[in-house]
Amino acid sequence: MVSMAVRSLSVMSPDGGLSRYLTEIRKFPMLPKDEEFMLAQRWKEHQDSAAAHKMVTSHLRLVAKIAMGYRGYGLPIGEVISEGNVGLMQAVKKFEPDKGFRLATYAM
Repeated sequence: MVSMAVRSLSVMSPDGGLSRYLTEIRKFPMLPKDEEFMLAQRWKEHQDSAAAHKMVTSHLRLVAKIAMGYRGYGLPIGEVISEGNVGLMQAVKKFEPDKGFRLATYAM
């Protein structure tokens, strides 16, 4: 059985919140393919919010990495990360694990 403990994250703020956030998201492990599939099935079939939460948190580092590529475009990096996180949550809602792709591939 997979543990579904839910952790909260720091809010990004101008006083070093971004670096604290980036440190905290490293605590969430990446999911093996079989666990991701099982969690996605639980979300799809039962709308299990703990399963969706675990899928989202396991991909926060990917969102941050992609967002860092947009530094220098004149947008606050915290806002870019926040928008990426919203997109990730939308991708989890629509993700169809039966098609054989990983969430990271689908979300991009």
